[in-house]
Amino acid sequence: MSDNSSVDSGNAGTADPMTIVVDDIDVEDLHLRALKNASSTYIDPPTGFTVFTDLIHLKRGNCCGNKCRHCPYGFESVPGVPRRPAKLRSGDRQAADSLIQAIQNGTPVMEATLPPLTDIELEAKYKNSNIVKPKRRGYVRRKDRQAISPNKLATLPSSSASSSASSSFSTKATTSKNVPYTRKGDGGSSMLGTGERRPKDDANFEAMGTVDELCSVVGVVDAHLSKDIDYGNLSSLLQSVMSRLFDIGSHIAKPSKEYQANGLGDGFDPKHTEDLEEWINIMTEELPELTSFILPTGAKAAAHLHVARTVCRRAERRVLPLVRDDQTCDPHALKYLNRLSDFFFVAARWVNYCHGEPETQYQRHAPGMTQREVVSRSLQQQDSGEER
Repeated sequence: MSDNSSVDSGNAGTADPMTIVVDDIDVEDLHLRALKNASSTYIDPPTGFTVFTDLIHLKRGNCCGNKCRHCPYGFESVPGVPRRPAKLRSGDRQAADSLIQAIQNGTPVMEATLPPLTDIELEAKYKNSNIVKPKRRGYVRRKDRQAISPNKLATLPSSSASSSASSSFSTKATTSKNVPYTRKGDGGSSMLGTGERRPKDDANFEAMGTVDELCSVVGVVDAHLSKDIDYGNLSSLLQSVMSRLFDIGSHIAKPSKEYQANGLGDGFDPKHTEDLEEWINIMTEELPELTSFILPTGAKAAAHLHVARTVCRRAERRVLPLVRDDQTCDPHALKYLNRLSDFFFVAARWVNYCHGEPETQYQRHAPGMTQREVVSRSLQQQDSGEER
């Protein structure tokens, strides 16, 4: 971890989605349950953030220097903080493979038995090795310490089309860190959380992909919120929504006919839908009564919220067959998506209200009209509740 938030930093998005969100459970118990499921991550209950388990650290093979919560290397490469007992030494590939095998066998090692390294021991360890000690981050193998400057990026080939064809895959640049590619899906299939491989155009992957797309659109909305405008806690609500969409994706990835909202992706908590309804009610109370259809325009964040609303409707359509036909998806997840599109609609009005942007109405047809007229109405209200 890079701060005091008790969550891991780094590229958590590439880890498999393990979600444990039980408020009254011990953190180490959460970690143990995740490891027994051979998962690389779990969800931190207080924050909703993704936390790396031992598994992902062991696969890396060395301490990354970010003060991760479950660092099995005892913070060996973390500068400026006290080191702690370790399960293995950073760079000990044989010990890491042994611990990974124990996790895969369902018997993860939880006790750290190695004493913390002293500064003298640490310096001696790396003095004559092929590993150098960077000033800020973790220890990196000297052969991998080739910084990619903008100039170096400019020299990288943009395409290999001009090179001679080869039946074998090869690459010059290498990294010891986790990368998002595995090459296992190059044939058009991917693996569910159950271990089953299916074609990428399978209904489950179509639903997961659309929910993922929606999550990214919500991120765009959050990025377009102006720092000069007071939206209340809308940004926090959007981040909560993104976490819940990850929950739904995790659930869809583990198709089952039995649902249990245990935070492991086996179900979806209906309380999240109730939260949406409360947020909708609070914003609606501050807005003028809606009397006609409105056009999806106004502030940039408001327009993007309307995009989120329409993508959410599509996500709902993709999840519906999994609930109605396959019965492998919790109906509570479908209800959440249905309510979520309403939240985006009201949030779009709320953003325009906060910006002082007028609301553009699509007027009803009146006798004698050849076309419907566009009418702008202020969302700001006087104390009497009447429109300005």
